[in-house]
Amino acid sequence: MIQAVLGRPGIGCRLLVWVLPLCLAACGDGADLPAPRTRTDIAFDEASVREVPRYYTVPGSVIADERVQLSSRISGFIRKLAVREGEVVREGQVLVEIDPADVDGAVQRAAASVASARADLADARVDVDKFTALTRTGAVPIDTLRKAEVRRDVAQARLAEAQAALGTANAQRAYTSITSPVDGTVVARLRESGDLATPGLPILELEARNTLVFQTYVAESRVAQLDPAQPVQVELDAVPGPHAGRLLRVVPSADPATRRYEVKVSLSATGGLLPGMFGRARFVLGNESVLTVPRAALAERGGLEGVFGLTPDGEIAFRWLRTRREIDGHVEVTAGLAPGDRVVLNPPADLRDGDRLTAPAAPAQ
Repeated sequence: MIQAVLGRPGIGCRLLVWVLPLCLAACGDGADLPAPRTRTDIAFDEASVREVPRYYTVPGSVIADERVQLSSRISGFIRKLAVREGEVVREGQVLVEIDPADVDGAVQRAAASVASARADLADARVDVDKFTALTRTGAVPIDTLRKAEVRRDVAQARLAEAQAALGTANAQRAYTSITSPVDGTVVARLRESGDLATPGLPILELEARNTLVFQTYVAESRVAQLDPAQPVQVELDAVPGPHAGRLLRVVPSADPATRRYEVKVSLSATGGLLPGMFGRARFVLGNESVLTVPRAALAERGGLEGVFGLTPDGEIAFRWLRTRREIDGHVEVTAGLAPGDRVVLNPPADLRDGDRLTAPAAPAQ
């Protein structure tokens, strides 16, 4: 056919003009392709199925498990408010002082009542002693003695009442100074000096420093799977590194809108933790079987991550993978490999598709 075409005048010349450059180009491209090489500088391992923990991760925040609102037990003007928001306070430190004028007046009145009741009782006892002696001689009737004894008993009861009122008034004096019940931080100052303090109305709000917990919310489909015996790992954006925790409590009432349950995780004593820090808690929900390859087998080609695998006939080929997480030096593979597939460990930079092995290599030990 080609000879017939070339034998025609003019047509053969035009055909050679088109065909000859294509043949030369084809020969040139083939000369640029490197020939497959036999590799002896590589080691292999296998993709294997491993039993690993199954995790459930949810976001949350660090909070103070103990939050205290300080209020006055008596009415009075605030004479001194010694702290502001953000200040650190110690247990027993005086934070608020109430004007004690009304309390001091109540103490003085109660003390006067005690003194009056004590004098009345002493006089009643003298009458009883006197009428007892006169009754024996018949100088006064028995009713006079009985009335004197009743007056003595009433005076004694009034003295006890006055003493109780004095004790109450003295106790009220202690309430003119409000102290911190915990080591913590002032998070809210709700009153100012000169304001009127009334019983039950908050003046300061504190957060305890030694009761920090991680608060999160767990879906109702997962809450029954939480195991208090399993450790919880908390990662915070502001404080690098995992923080060990334990499941502290689950509030057994779901939010009607989100259908999630409030969960609190205790945190280990670590410096730098502050209420409000955002993070994530990772709960262990049992085990699962996953396919993994050593982290050292991963390589990047064309901006994608994969491994160099070994085919049954001894040829090396790059395979792209879909990975999920790293577990103890291995990477979970969700697509691209099957159990038992052999992969190259620490692939050299010059390793490429088509390289071959003269004999199958043993897996790396």
